[in-house]
Amino acid sequence: MDSNKARRARALRIRAAILKDGRFLLHPKRSLPFDLLFRWGERTLHVEVKDFTGAGAGEPQSDYVASIVNRTGHLYRQVLAGREAEEPLVVMVPGDDSMVAASIVNLVYGRGIRGREAEEKIREYTDMVHRFEAECIGHNIQVWRLQADPWRRMLLNVRAMLGGGDMAAFRPRPAAGERQAVGLSLICGKEVGPGRAARILERFYVTLQPRGPDTYLDDCHGIGPGGMAAVGKAGLLPAGGLSRPRGQR
Repeated sequence: MDSNKARRARALRIRAAILKDGRFLLHPKRSLPFDLLFRWGERTLHVEVKDFTGAGAGEPQSDYVASIVNRTGHLYRQVLAGREAEEPLVVMVPGDDSMVAASIVNLVYGRGIRGREAEEKIREYTDMVHRFEAECIGHNIQVWRLQADPWRRMLLNVRAMLGGGDMAAFRPRPAAGERQAVGLSLICGKEVGPGRAARILERFYVTLQPRGPDTYLDDCHGIGPGGMAAVGKAGLLPAGGLSRPRGQR
């Protein structure tokens, strides 16, 4: 985390989300070109956070919106710096479209603009924000609008980007009697569908073969008793290949 931003209220919320997630380590503060820097191996991801703040009668103001419509140049320079660094950059806005729209209205009315002129300015500023975001995407810079539980969702997105997303949790779940047939058809490719795979399995087993000698399923990182039981129940390994014998761990 950038040392200049570490005292802001959001820094405490980000730290709390990191500690609760358990899959991130918070490194000592230092000077950074953007608010947050995430690393995983050789991969890096920069995140620039643009907050909403209360103003007047609770109406939101947005540093993000003001940076765009006022053309102060700060956010523009940050986007250019991110593009020139050739490292992934995300602009994270902890709010949704309605908060952006409300901050635009508040900005216009705060300048004393009313009536038809106000309506035209609101349309103009809304279009500027939308075009700015489109151009960011054109430069492979993502803009995240995250209002509900923003910091946890930010970490989910970061982990997916750095770790290369995993859709396995959303895969179809065939009935228990069909799983081996579906699994075999996926392994074989388009030439063998679940029907053919089921006929093959009438005469053959689908078995995980160890890649080397003295290899057991509980040697695999993250595989505990529950995982071993699930694999054993599916019949993918002979019982002797599940758990390393006592005294050989």
